[in-house]
Amino acid sequence: MNRAMRCAALALTLLSAPAGAQQARDHSHDHRHDNAHDHDHPPGPNGGRVEDAGRWHAELVTRAETVTVYLSDGDGRPLPVEGFKAVAILKSGAKAARIPLNPDGDRLAGRAESALAERPTGAVRITAPDGVTASARFD
Repeated sequence: MNRAMRCAALALTLLSAPAGAQQARDHSHDHRHDNAHDHDHPPGPNGGRVEDAGRWHAELVTRAETVTVYLSDGDGRPLPVEGFKAVAILKSGAKAARIPLNPDGDRLAGRAESALAERPTGAVRITAPDGVTASARFD
């Protein structure tokens, strides 16, 4: 399977996965609700959208080609991102973009090949230094 097909398959998998599936597997998650979107998070401290990602919160900020994710704990305290990595699969219009994200100061950052829409939809898959993974879904 060529790279484009693998990226498309990953995008479809992430976009179609139930939003609460990762949380159902993460017993350390403090929130008690049946659906990951039963509550709305207020905008994050950096003006982005905040969603649950396992035991973390992920704040997604997009501006043109720039994609930034800030991580915080369940109480909203910023987490250091050294050793973390992530991949964002974001749909902007009819096209899905796969954007690798790497530590950049206090955030995970990457660049799309072209400018994204103002509020792209999709998911961010985060991997911690210890190998624990979680996904945040942005609808």
